[in-house]
Amino acid sequence: MSKHKSEAFTCPHCQNESSREIVESINVDLSPEMREKVRDLSCFAWTCPVCGKASLVIDPCLYHDMSNQFMVWLSPDGSPLDASGFDPLAGYTLRWVESPNAFREKIDVLERGLDDRAIELMKLILAMQLQKSMDIVDLVFHSFDERTGAFRFVVVLSDGAEQYAAMQGDTYARIARDVEERLFTPARDFVKVDIDWATAALELLKGSE
Repeated sequence: MSKHKSEAFTCPHCQNESSREIVESINVDLSPEMREKVRDLSCFAWTCPVCGKASLVIDPCLYHDMSNQFMVWLSPDGSPLDASGFDPLAGYTLRWVESPNAFREKIDVLERGLDDRAIELMKLILAMQLQKSMDIVDLVFHSFDERTGAFRFVVVLSDGAEQYAAMQGDTYARIARDVEERLFTPARDFVKVDIDWATAALELLKGSE
């Protein structure tokens, strides 16, 4: 199930105060309909009952996927979640992110059973290759082609344009193996695995060669 609560909220458009329902946690095994609402971020959408205008309001939210054994904590203010009370969740992957786009990307990666650490390192390596000819703002995991074994990423450019770039599956396999064998990632803490993590991890991997 999903955990909700209500609170007063001032509409950013008309400045009227109304009640707003906040989604504090989501368990997609118990509330499977929430999976799509996370993908399109409609779980954070709010429509003012006075002026009728819609707003995207991002609140802290814990996403729980029991089948795939992972949790992702969305923390807009950058506060990590204390995992000390999660002892029964041995074997879980625990991650935290700060933005809604990173939230749904991380969930997509983990839902596919992929190692998000390897994916972030692939994004970093791809960015380093492409930035010689492109002004890159962001790289986002898009899909995995089971037929070709290619991993596809969306390259977001500074002018707002988007392009696709790909890396082969053997690259992922090699990086995933190196991460598993040569890097330590705390298993009982919510860890922020992003571009900064990948930058530090790449230096560690280079240093251990």
